[in-house]
Amino acid sequence: MNLYDRDDGFRKFSLDEANALLPRIIVATERAVRLLKTLKDEFESEGRSFDLDRAQSDFDAGCEHILTDWAREVAGLGVYPKGHFTVDFKSPIPDTVFCWNFGEHTVSHSHKTYQSFKDRIPIQEKAGLGFENSQN
Repeated sequence: MNLYDRDDGFRKFSLDEANALLPRIIVATERAVRLLKTLKDEFESEGRSFDLDRAQSDFDAGCEHILTDWAREVAGLGVYPKGHFTVDFKSPIPDTVFCWNFGEHTVSHSHKTYQSFKDRIPIQEKAGLGFENSQN
């Protein structure tokens, strides 16, 4: 059994549902990216004028806090946070997740649950990818 087969409270998304949720994920991700940039800018200015070890420690802790908050927010939407600013949506297709990465405008890739981001492929045809085409 893999991570995605378990009943872990994460819902299954049709491709349309994943894309409908995407704007909220993009907003959360853009906010985290802005916060990281601000933190980096502060680190670079403080690192020159203060104790570099302390500045590095504060920077590392700040980055961890921002990334943890982002992951919690995304998980709260029912989506798996994967790496930095990549998410997987459980799909109704057996052994398949829909995959999105920051900078993309739609959920347009998938991969098998036993594969990683590097194995993802573009979704070729939308038909049949979710509950919206179910005959049940």
